[in-house]
Amino acid sequence: MKLLKTLKRMTWLRGKADLARGPVLSTLIKLSLPSIAMVLFHTLFHLVDTVFISWLGESQMVAISYTFPVQIGVFAILEGVGNGMTALCGRRLGEGNLEEARSTALAAMGFAYLLCLIWIPFLFPLTSDIFFRTLGASDPETLRQAWLYNMWIPPTFILISFSYVVNSVFRCQGNTMVPLKYFLIANGLNIILDPIFIFTLGWGITGAAAATFAGRLGGIVYLVRKLETESEIKVPFKPHIRLSMLPLWARITAIGFPVTLSTASVALGMGSVNSILSGTFGPKAVAAWMVGLRVEDLAFNTLMGINDALVPFLSFNYGRGDLNRMKKVIRSGFIISTVITGGLGVIVCLFPFPVIDLFRPTEEIARTAAQAIRITIAGYPMVIFSVMYNSLFVATGFSGLGLITQIFRSLLIRVPAAQFLSHIVPLEQIWWFQPISFLGGALLTGLFSWILLRKLKRDMEVPKLPLS
Repeated sequence: MKLLKTLKRMTWLRGKADLARGPVLSTLIKLSLPSIAMVLFHTLFHLVDTVFISWLGESQMVAISYTFPVQIGVFAILEGVGNGMTALCGRRLGEGNLEEARSTALAAMGFAYLLCLIWIPFLFPLTSDIFFRTLGASDPETLRQAWLYNMWIPPTFILISFSYVVNSVFRCQGNTMVPLKYFLIANGLNIILDPIFIFTLGWGITGAAAATFAGRLGGIVYLVRKLETESEIKVPFKPHIRLSMLPLWARITAIGFPVTLSTASVALGMGSVNSILSGTFGPKAVAAWMVGLRVEDLAFNTLMGINDALVPFLSFNYGRGDLNRMKKVIRSGFIISTVITGGLGVIVCLFPFPVIDLFRPTEEIARTAAQAIRITIAGYPMVIFSVMYNSLFVATGFSGLGLITQIFRSLLIRVPAAQFLSHIVPLEQIWWFQPISFLGGALLTGLFSWILLRKLKRDMEVPKLPLS
């Protein structure tokens, strides 16, 4: 806690950020640093699980590789609900309409709970096996291990849904410290319980998922208390699902569903690449890519934290009709992303093995994972560009543009590029399909952002509106 207090003093993180009048760069830093920490702690859930699971053996390691697209799918749905709610809620707060903001948050919570039903098939080994066979898994032990891990998704999804919506509620109010502390609590419990459940109790791979469930449950207790004392928008843990929420569900879906499909396309693309790697180079190539992705997350996911800060900031000022401030926010996002994400990318590129070795891979897998990391990070400038403007797409309700660019990048470029390269280059060079896909996505994002900014300039009043 002393470290957290020091961080607060150094980065002006006391209290809520002033989204309307605060200096843009320092305000975005104030929002971004806790948001980046949140995303990194979120990544830590999966990183810690993967490290401990890798110590169990190769079959468990391969199984966790195949579950990676499932985890992306889980958060694809939540990102859709969360981004749709954040864009609408932030816009209503910018307009000074607190009651409508409250109604939006309640509707989003009910919607998220309803979507938990999607994951019920993972409770059963038969339906779980059918799913993972479509991703290329065929070994009976790998299928069994994948089910033992993913059977915890349905109950855990309920907890994740609540925390996702509540954390979005706090970000809309300029408060990123409460969500950060939630992740500190949840991750701390997960780190403590992982070795106990996996090794001491002998639960194996399912112990990692159980520890994640317990950690998130502990964080939920903290969030419920903070909702009562530090939020003008209350969201009860008990489900509230009413037919009167349908109009708000439709508005949330209009913005959020393209975000869900966008993230889901990443999962589908990864599943397709897994099949290509497995079919051409064998399961060790899949394991190497999984390790590489986990290590890359340390740098890449800082962008997701900045995105989480940008969307409420942009949507709030979109509600106020302040286009000039929105442009300054995007420019500030570029500065922060270049320094933080670019800096971490260089470090990971130069020194990948300290993190890779945590997974205890074979020398061949470690060497291949390091090569994948170094080639992929070459495309990070293009990823930064795409993420900054995708935040604008979501905040202004044009998230369909982000969907188109993501599908273009993940499915129409990445998968064919991986398939083509698998026939002409060795495993060490196939990873160029990543920068190639990043370039294609950045070019399309540039076109869409130019069109959207011209539209916003026509439709919005440039002078700042007074905050009501």
